[in-house]
Amino acid sequence: MSNIYPIYTEKNNCQDCYKCIKVCPVKAIKFEDYSASIVPERCIWCGACVEICPVDAKKVRNDEDLVLRALKNKEQIIVSLAPSYLSEFADIENDVLIAAFKDAGFYGVSETALGAELVAKKAKEWFDNQQNGVYFSSCCPTTVQLVRKYYPQYAQNLSPIASPVEAHAKFLKQVYPDCKIAFVGPCIAKKTELDLKDNFLDYVLTFREIKELFETIGVDFEFQRPNEEDVFIPAKAGMGNLYPTDGGMLTCMMNIGQDKLNTGFESNVSYPKSDGQSNQYLTVSGVDNVREVLEDAEQFDNSKKYFIEILGCQGGCVMGPQAIKKTSSLVKRMQVIDNAQYNLDNVAVNISENGNDDLQNARYVLNTTDITTDFNNIDTFDRKTYTQKDIVQALKRVNKVSDEDYLNCGGCGYDNCKSFACALLDGLAENDMCVSYMRRVARDKTNILLKKMPQGVVIVDENLKIIQANEKFAVTLGKEMEELYRIKPGLAGLDITKELSFHKYFSRVLNTCADILEQDIRDGENYYRLSVFSVQDHQQVCGIIENMHAPEVRKDIVLTRTQDVIKQNMKVVQQIAFLLGENASYTESMLNSIVESHQGKEEEENQPITFDLNVG
Repeated sequence: MSNIYPIYTEKNNCQDCYKCIKVCPVKAIKFEDYSASIVPERCIWCGACVEICPVDAKKVRNDEDLVLRALKNKEQIIVSLAPSYLSEFADIENDVLIAAFKDAGFYGVSETALGAELVAKKAKEWFDNQQNGVYFSSCCPTTVQLVRKYYPQYAQNLSPIASPVEAHAKFLKQVYPDCKIAFVGPCIAKKTELDLKDNFLDYVLTFREIKELFETIGVDFEFQRPNEEDVFIPAKAGMGNLYPTDGGMLTCMMNIGQDKLNTGFESNVSYPKSDGQSNQYLTVSGVDNVREVLEDAEQFDNSKKYFIEILGCQGGCVMGPQAIKKTSSLVKRMQVIDNAQYNLDNVAVNISENGNDDLQNARYVLNTTDITTDFNNIDTFDRKTYTQKDIVQALKRVNKVSDEDYLNCGGCGYDNCKSFACALLDGLAENDMCVSYMRRVARDKTNILLKKMPQGVVIVDENLKIIQANEKFAVTLGKEMEELYRIKPGLAGLDITKELSFHKYFSRVLNTCADILEQDIRDGENYYRLSVFSVQDHQQVCGIIENMHAPEVRKDIVLTRTQDVIKQNMKVVQQIAFLLGENASYTESMLNSIVESHQGKEEEENQPITFDLNVG
């Protein structure tokens, strides 16, 4: 058992995109220090965040090394193979699959579906003895976590029956007392079952982990040569193999003791099915759909009795988050049904009345295994409630002070501004997760920066329309533009092709994405210095403009051009001095002294300085 939770965050990879928050059905994500981490006491381990993360920052705890070490130490490990294998390895014969596991070092392979059949039997017996009302299956660890943590009022309505893998592991430990059990399937939440009291599981691997393990060891299906001993132990399963599809458990419950497949259940939420008594059966898959049912459970007819199969993955376990194959749920459903029927039609060795003492003993053990349980080890999550005043105060932190400010855009990952406010109050969210707030902060900072800049600044879009300009830009361009700025601060939307004679320089940078274009421009009596550079390639450019006649600009020009003269002429001086063997330091010091003297003077107006260097 690992001390690492089934899902965790690789903080260095997280790009704070909020996608995990958006898809998490219970918002069990805390965002801080630019990283989104799992909150274990809130999480139901459905794996939605793992599947959606674009940068692989959400990780599934990998137990492959634990199993490899155990195999290296020659531990006898039996694989409890989830019935989803019927779709995951649909194109691989059972004996080849079993041979591959044995080649990797496992003692044998048994179908989890054996435990599923026992669960169906015990759940049916328990349900038949209940009063009218609504009751829920307990096979899926994600939905069990959901009920226990968020809908504790229905905790007593969960069937007190262990999951198929728990039942299977307990059964196998009695038949093979010296062996350890490793579950292999598509589920992340199964890793939480290692923490259960009286746990009989030793390892949990996902289909992706077993694929990696095979690759590490060098096991390849293509090179397997199975023999007559490569069969499921202690026997093949029957209808329990339907469990990973919507309604699979219900099919088993309604046909206890009959080897036939009744697969008439619809995907997602089925119409009620009756077993001929007053019992009604429904199936619901997908966490959001299960939550809707739990929210509306009080509306069910109290004069009837309902058993609802609740599955966390929409479409059933075949759509588990760690399945390798990503075909549609309908295709996987058909593969499961076809292969389950094939198994039923070709059961060479089964737990049946056939005189085999070992199988007779196994059948007896299976039917007498006590798999009743409770889920009290899962603590209810105490959700805080907040008043409208609390929510209003929280939203003021992100400058949302009126109904018009409540955009409910979902950019933060939460469904609406109220949910985001609750997350702020819970300490799960930060102010800068609000897109509109950060946009406003950025705009305010930009406005302050533009206002403080001594040069005229204008930002233009790909259509050569002004996004924003500062007042200095308008003043630099003259009285007419200055008046326009007073009427329309920022000049947003103004078409520079109609206002600036030198707009072609902006077009050039937009088209070429040049780092910077600098140009001296004469516009009538005006003389400008213009710098244009790309902000977003082909989308936004920024222009900085200065009036060359302005005293502060003229001084800067004198200094800059003096330094340019020094650099250019010193090259010549040094080349000639090298040829004549003379020293150019005197000329350098004289020119630098001129620059320094001009830098120290505060003149209102400067006259151009001309150097006449006659070298040689």
